[in-house]
Amino acid sequence: MAANLKPGSVVRPTGSKLELIQATVAAISQHGLAALTSAKIAGAAGHTAASINFHFGSKEALLLATLREVSEEFSDAMARVMEEAGGDELRALLGIVDASLGRGLSGSDKIAVWYSFLAESKARGDYQRICGERDTAWNRMVIGLCRQLIAARGKDSPWPDAEAVAQGLMGLIDQQWQGILFEGDAFDREAARRQCRAYLCSVFPWFAPRIEATAAVRPRLAEPAALADPAIKLTLPGWIYHNEEFHDLEKERIFLSSWQIVGHQSEVPETGDYLTFEFFGRRGFIVRDRDGAIRAFHNVCAHRAHAVVSGERGRCAKHLTCMYHGWTYHLDGRNRSVSASETFPKFDRAQYGLKPIELENFMGFLFVRFRGGEPSVAERMAPHVDELSHYRLDRMVPLGKTWTQELPIDWKNVIENYVEDYHFPMGHPGLSALTEAEYDRESFPGGTMRLSHRLREQPLKSWSAERYAKFLPVVEHLPAELRRRWSYFGLYPNVFFDIYPEWMDFFHVLPLGAGRTLLRGRSFGFPDERREMKAARYLCTRLNRRVQAEDEQLTESVQRGLASGGYTQGILSSKEIVLAGFQDWVRERLPVAGQVEAPEKGMVAERNAALVAEIGR
Repeated sequence: MAANLKPGSVVRPTGSKLELIQATVAAISQHGLAALTSAKIAGAAGHTAASINFHFGSKEALLLATLREVSEEFSDAMARVMEEAGGDELRALLGIVDASLGRGLSGSDKIAVWYSFLAESKARGDYQRICGERDTAWNRMVIGLCRQLIAARGKDSPWPDAEAVAQGLMGLIDQQWQGILFEGDAFDREAARRQCRAYLCSVFPWFAPRIEATAAVRPRLAEPAALADPAIKLTLPGWIYHNEEFHDLEKERIFLSSWQIVGHQSEVPETGDYLTFEFFGRRGFIVRDRDGAIRAFHNVCAHRAHAVVSGERGRCAKHLTCMYHGWTYHLDGRNRSVSASETFPKFDRAQYGLKPIELENFMGFLFVRFRGGEPSVAERMAPHVDELSHYRLDRMVPLGKTWTQELPIDWKNVIENYVEDYHFPMGHPGLSALTEAEYDRESFPGGTMRLSHRLREQPLKSWSAERYAKFLPVVEHLPAELRRRWSYFGLYPNVFFDIYPEWMDFFHVLPLGAGRTLLRGRSFGFPDERREMKAARYLCTRLNRRVQAEDEQLTESVQRGLASGGYTQGILSSKEIVLAGFQDWVRERLPVAGQVEAPEKGMVAERNAALVAEIGR
């Protein structure tokens, strides 16, 4: 293994050279050095054998370049560990353990490269020429760290031998690498890290409490080497889509302070009209007061916590009555009466009203949140107000019932599918027949997004697409550029507006647990009995039902893959820029989502808290 204390000091290969090197790593892992041919390497890279000679001069030169690249990658990673440690020797050693056992540096294919050159007698000289000096520097660095940790104990205590301690640690890491080489993805990297930390505790018992505490803080080193290139965007790690501890963190740090859509002001037109909403065990409702104001309260009676109103919607024209013991409340939440009041000691009824919930009306849509923290909906949606105002959302009325659907899919998986069009040509042939291939993709700093595409002048062959384009009438109040355009707006974490010329709907993604989601939505528009408008709305519904069915199949397959153990992290296309923005938004709120591998059981919240403290968020 190699170490270089100056990260980025060597120019690393890019483009076709890097592709050929990466293919060589995979080919060595599969075939070994002796059986490796130029054709096998070039085929894996999607190049011709001649391209190897063009870029490297020979297959042998490519093999040496591959060893050099793997060595430089490891060296740069170790140098970053030392930089992040900031002179803290113990943190540096723990960082070395974590980085050495990360998938980016110690994938079974890269380990195969190291061992292939060491095992092949003809290649050992090449290994020594390329890696010898760095191996010596690496050994000296680890020995030096151990020597400083021993010195920190003081001269009055027995001193373990620094070189022996360092060789023991490096030998233990090497043993773990052999396990990775033979077991591949089945190898338990977290158990390997625990074993290395236990070794450090045994040789440095005076640092054992710090070692155990620091274990909660993994270095923010990008485990996959691709992250070192800012042009490459990697996905969130697979473990966070089916981990209940991570889901609990999402609840506390993302959802309870987020704005959730309840409905539209047109759904509570009269005094006493109400809508209910339940979210992560919190019960709420909105109600139209006598003065015309819309208010929001916890749906919890101040007496014994029974629900004050029931059902999805209803009307209590005069006042609100709890059907458990008969306590009543004014529509503004004040306590109105207590049944059998003579049986209670004297108390201040004003202290036993309904507890209010924060409410915001944005363009006619009613949002609540159970805990403060985020900016208002209007502040966050400000970049989209000018465009949305053309649709006159506040004047719309419901067109159809609220629908819900439960899916065995994580909420993030649902949203990631929603915010990218890369899958349209393969996944949605009907939608692709209707819309142009060019797509507006915009991600905004306030945690919002916009996707938009124009309709084709001449749809491709599709019964629904062709007829929708034919029947869609001109919507006079829209400017020309919006009359034949479908657009989608999102307010993270989980509220979306689907905007069409003829109507719109909200799409609400509600987490039920890790890997379980409730979808919720309703359509709104203006009453219009024209035949062509009815036809357009029917065909829009027909197209989107098909799209939703296709998306369910796609995301269910993705969900199974995320939980299969065969997926760690993927790479994103430029067509997935909004998806990348959403994932960055999640990482900002939950730094542990940047950790490629799941922490030990019971440690997710602790790891996240440590990372939050470390980065000052």
